Amino acid sequence: MMDFILLFIAGLVGGILNSIAGGGSFITFPALVFVGVTPLIANATNTFSSCAGYLSGAYAFRNELTNHKKEVLFTVLSSVGGGGVGACLLLQTSESTFQTAIPWLLLFATLLFIFGGKANLF
Repeated sequence: MMDFILLFIAGLVGGILNSIAGGGSFITFPALVFVGVTPLIANATNTFSSCAGYLSGAYAFRNELTNHKKEVLFTVLSSVGGGGVGACLLLQTSESTFQTAIPWLLLFATLLFIFGGKANLF
């Protein structure tokens, strides 16, 4: 029961964080691993659970997005391509290799979260 409560709170806080600034995965992914979900499954679960928020956000901003059709197309195609490559790599990666890579991936994500605005192409 405590696992359920922890995951509920982490999901709530992560969702709020995503809606304000992004980065909710910094809360939800570690919570999933903490309750015993393997990192590979936690990564897939975390990514899938975020999809509804991303889609609803795109729908909410649909009027603003129509003014940036070229950028939206580039972003969607880049995201689908990168997500596909990432998913294939993840399926080929062993659990132990992924566990070794997690700290580096989180460091890269943290740096990108902090300094990503300076690397923005648009």
